[in-house]
Amino acid sequence: MVKASKYWIKTKLPRYSIYHKFSGISFTLIGVMTCILSFSFLDLHAQQNLQDAVTQSRRTAIVTAVERASPAVVNISAIRSVTQITSLEQWIWGDIIPFEKRSLREVGSGVIINKEGYILTNHHVIDNAERIRVAFADGREFDAQIIGYDFLSDLALLKVNTKEDLPVIKWGNSDNLLIGEWALAIGNPFGLSIGTAQPTVTIGIISATQRSMTVDNRFYETLIQTDASVNPGNSGGALVNVHGELIGINTVIRSTSGGSQGVGFAIPANKARKVIQKITDHGCIIPPYLGVSIQPITEDMAVKLLGKKVAQNSVLSRGVLVSNLEKDSPLVDAGIKRSDIIWSVAGQRVKDDNDFKAVVRLLPLNQPIKIEFIRRGNTKNTTLKLKELEWEYSASRWGFTLTQPDKAKARKLNHHGVIISNFQRGSELAGPLKKGDIIYQIDDFAIHTLEVFKIIDENIQEPRRIQLYYERNGKSDYIFVSFNRNNRWR
Repeated sequence: MVKASKYWIKTKLPRYSIYHKFSGISFTLIGVMTCILSFSFLDLHAQQNLQDAVTQSRRTAIVTAVERASPAVVNISAIRSVTQITSLEQWIWGDIIPFEKRSLREVGSGVIINKEGYILTNHHVIDNAERIRVAFADGREFDAQIIGYDFLSDLALLKVNTKEDLPVIKWGNSDNLLIGEWALAIGNPFGLSIGTAQPTVTIGIISATQRSMTVDNRFYETLIQTDASVNPGNSGGALVNVHGELIGINTVIRSTSGGSQGVGFAIPANKARKVIQKITDHGCIIPPYLGVSIQPITEDMAVKLLGKKVAQNSVLSRGVLVSNLEKDSPLVDAGIKRSDIIWSVAGQRVKDDNDFKAVVRLLPLNQPIKIEFIRRGNTKNTTLKLKELEWEYSASRWGFTLTQPDKAKARKLNHHGVIISNFQRGSELAGPLKKGDIIYQIDDFAIHTLEVFKIIDENIQEPRRIQLYYERNGKSDYIFVSFNRNNRWR
């Protein structure tokens, strides 16, 4: 036991010393390694914080707005059949007729506005389409049907039938836009997203508001101007703010090259909502009955009506002159008289007759509407209340009365048009035309609604010979109608 003890003591002490010697080195190494690892950890943590900061800086309000809005922007393919002349070589050597039909696909954009599958787009995107195909940003595709449209405001409402969940855009307020604030155009320019479905995003600012112009027989008023790139194919797409909210429907561009030059225009979202509501109710826009005839004010008229001093004020000389009022006109009840100058309706300034018609056609019934007018140089205010819609129009020089078909009736017709409901006594058109005929085209102009017929009628200058197309019992035909002063004949 002693030996064992001695051996243990003799041999243990040196090992203990060596142990301490090496353990000191070990602690030193561990300390060094710990410091190194600590510094490395701190470095990695700093790098991660830097990466997080960079990532956060990339995720701007613009990126967030795109993430919110772009899933609700769709690609629209409008498929039409067109007739084209075959090549001379095919016609001479082949056994085919000199004309052949082929399918033409035109592309545009649209915006999903609710969970039921309703999609807002431009009318010119889907005009005369035989089939409409909609592609969502996530790759899903559906056929769409036309619920209704408004030719004059260039808006159309489509619907896809699906029980699947759909992304929906959030509405913004286009009445409080700030000149210079950010704006994003989201759509399908040049059909670039065909096959990928993901829309294209461009960014700019709100360049101006309240712009007006006439394009392809349409008068656009209160347009939003933006320098965000808008190109062919963007039509019907979304113009959104930094919150990803819809503030406009991209519609037209001003360009000398056909491409974007930083001058694009969008229909305000607030106007679009009014149009959608009326399309949902009636399938088209039925303007309220006003019973008034108006005319633009020339400089000479302003001097005569207002006096030279007042007429020199550009604000007061704007407006429309009330040239005639029917006895049951709601304007009469509001205190408006002939020769009054209306220059503001529902808070919107009226520069000319186009402005006036564009504003009043969307006014609601049975609600107080503020009217500002000038009488003998003095500015006055009144309140107008509209009572009924204008479903009929007496076309006196045609010798008949026309009726706008309701939504149910319109769906049964081959053509959108207006119905001859009555003939005046002695009308020369009572022979070739009959009650119930649907007038759907005059020369090259489609008669989408009663409102469009009135516009064309007002612009026919005598003498004039026009070609009138009509539908009777599902079959189409036409006649020629000549105007010479107040005479009509076939």
